[in-house]
Amino acid sequence: MPTEQPGHSAETTRAGARAKTRAVGDPAPGGVSQSSDTAGPPAAPAGAPVVRRRSLADELRSWSADRLAELLAARPDLAVPPPASIAALAERASQRASVALAMDRLDAFTLQVLQALAVSPEPVTAASTTALLGVPDDGRVPEAVATLRDAALVWGPDEGLRPLVNAREALGENPVGLGPPLVSALNNSSPAWLQGVLRRLGLHATADPVTAVGALAALAADPPRMRAVLDQAPAGAEAVLEKLVWGPPFGRVGPWIGGSRPGAPAADPDAAPGPDAEPLGDSPESTAADGGSPLEWLLERGILGRWTEDTVVLPREIAFFLRRHVFGSGLHRDLAADPPAVPVARHDARHADEAAAAAATAAPRRVEELLDAWASGPPGVLRSGGAGIRDLRRTALLLDVSEEEAAFFAELAYSAGLVAADLASGFWLPTPAYDRWLDLTPDRRWAELAAAWLVSDRAAGRVGVPDDRNRQVAPLSPEVASWAVPELRRDLLGELDRLPAGGTAAVDALVDRLFWERPRRSGPAVRQLVDWTLREAVWLGLVAPVRGAAGILSAHGRAALLGLPRDALAAALSAALPDPVRHVLIQGDLTAIAPGPLAPDVAREMALVADIESAGAATVYRFTTASVRRAFDAGRAADDLHAFLAEHSLHEIPQALTYLVDDVARRHGRIRVGAAVSYVRADNDAALSEMLADRRTGGLGLRRIAPGVAVSELPPEELLEGLRANGYAPMAENEDGSGATPVVATPRSRRATSFHPYAVQRPALPGSAAVVALAEDLAAGG
Repeated sequence: MPTEQPGHSAETTRAGARAKTRAVGDPAPGGVSQSSDTAGPPAAPAGAPVVRRRSLADELRSWSADRLAELLAARPDLAVPPPASIAALAERASQRASVALAMDRLDAFTLQVLQALAVSPEPVTAASTTALLGVPDDGRVPEAVATLRDAALVWGPDEGLRPLVNAREALGENPVGLGPPLVSALNNSSPAWLQGVLRRLGLHATADPVTAVGALAALAADPPRMRAVLDQAPAGAEAVLEKLVWGPPFGRVGPWIGGSRPGAPAADPDAAPGPDAEPLGDSPESTAADGGSPLEWLLERGILGRWTEDTVVLPREIAFFLRRHVFGSGLHRDLAADPPAVPVARHDARHADEAAAAAATAAPRRVEELLDAWASGPPGVLRSGGAGIRDLRRTALLLDVSEEEAAFFAELAYSAGLVAADLASGFWLPTPAYDRWLDLTPDRRWAELAAAWLVSDRAAGRVGVPDDRNRQVAPLSPEVASWAVPELRRDLLGELDRLPAGGTAAVDALVDRLFWERPRRSGPAVRQLVDWTLREAVWLGLVAPVRGAAGILSAHGRAALLGLPRDALAAALSAALPDPVRHVLIQGDLTAIAPGPLAPDVAREMALVADIESAGAATVYRFTTASVRRAFDAGRAADDLHAFLAEHSLHEIPQALTYLVDDVARRHGRIRVGAAVSYVRADNDAALSEMLADRRTGGLGLRRIAPGVAVSELPPEELLEGLRANGYAPMAENEDGSGATPVVATPRSRRATSFHPYAVQRPALPGSAAVVALAEDLAAGG
């Protein structure tokens, strides 16, 4: 086969190295360069007025206030802090981080349209993109283009669409597995060699290398002619092309015997090898002595280009032809034009709402139990932040839940601002906001928790999982935060919201749909977040659990997803709950059953005098010596307890409970502890003598100082616990200790006084006053 000599110069090699660094080739005649987010005016038909929009800022200035508001709501990062002008908005919208976030919100088909826009030969239009994708002209591509334009990821007139530079860069050096354009793939070739390529293809000679490459591009864009060329290829040529056509576009070959083949383009010494190059076998020189090897035939016709000494590349224009007319029907091997179907299983929506509501009523109670325990025995703040794993295990035992669920409620309380790391004491303590939260009704408490969870970036499932250093992630530590969590929660609940009321679906089917909606946010790590999110939504009562399925979004869960005000959210939960009751069924085994949600005042008093054994639609309480003593410690008298139980019991009070209350009351307060260092005061000296003679109290350091009075070096709280542990029932009293009726000293709950509150950037909702006002200011100011 005839060949020409290379005839390369040093300047040619340097120019080739520069050309290979370009992401895209030179614009086609009449087109505009896509190397920046500014451009000259597009070509317009003769006599038609030309709207000169040279930049994204110019395009945004033409938008109405309503359209700007939609942009700010769709890309909330653009509004923080508020941009001072349209120019500042355009600059922020073009930044790499903001563009990446916006692309993360694209569905699979819209992302594929953006990929086609980024690689399409200019001028780029919706029609040319439809043809490149190989889809019917049914309006889906123009609709996706409109979505991209509304997100400010694409701008320009309809006859010259322009993706943002950072959007093209985010797609990678070889988007959709495509190689560089012909102008880059063949730029190491000498003019004489390029003319030989034209001759071997049966094309007319040209005046210079630029027009020679243009002739090759025109051939690749003409399917019948290009198909005729490939029909003359030796056996195995299409197999070589099939290895490269869907990417990676680079192929690795064996060493070139004797250096550069005469007449072939020289390798660029500054060019990096193609990433993930596909092995193509032996070198063209060594595989065929008759000059007919597939690689050599393809190289000498410009269908492949030589990239490095042992790497070849498939030019982009050739790949377009191969994908559309030889190995497929469009730019993508698998076009995601339609979302995957989600089979729906239907259940009773009312029963699902009731089941979710039962969990919703239990969640605030769990948080209250946790924070009350931490107020009296707070976990320390670790040096690296967070609380200790041992403290988590202790809390889980206290709440009688798994460590995963305990971690969730701790993180939930932190997200709601109810607990914080106290800088003064070095402990995790409830905040003053916790006291205000306690004053709310139970349904309003849940509304606060649900709203906080939806916008929180805390992924409680990370707690206890080994980190990069193989150390367990501590609860409440910075490692628990994940920027992807808030949007994933909304997206996942949004997929459940798409289903009809009472409908659910398999988790895998839901994940497939979710990954189609957000393909850039997919993979094993996100799949794990999906499982954690569904689990937390069940614990919080947003989703009713269904065995073997993702669960059913409740009516109050839908209200939370809509971002309704707290009062409306509480009302939605109340609608799913039976009316509050004010009575309990007290049984002879010292248990009481609340047949429904108790009224708040009754529930607080019951929780004081009895322990909760099980929670749900019917709550079971148990009266014990410790629980009754707890009520006395809080200032209740025996007559108060008898009156309360008689008022709220449907039946006569069992004799066993009456005896229990009277017995604890008789022993409660006979011995009192106050702060001297600490002292013990008894109503009669015989009771004190009995206690001092007890060997079990020997370690408390008690000594008599007067009839009926003894002192100890232990703090009052430790002395109280020591006496109670040995079977006594002392009562705490204030410093004066005078009067016929003793003054009860209730234990003071500790609160955080100096702390950094948890804060998360809440996204602006479409149509919100802040978004509309900012958009109007930008539209007016230009």
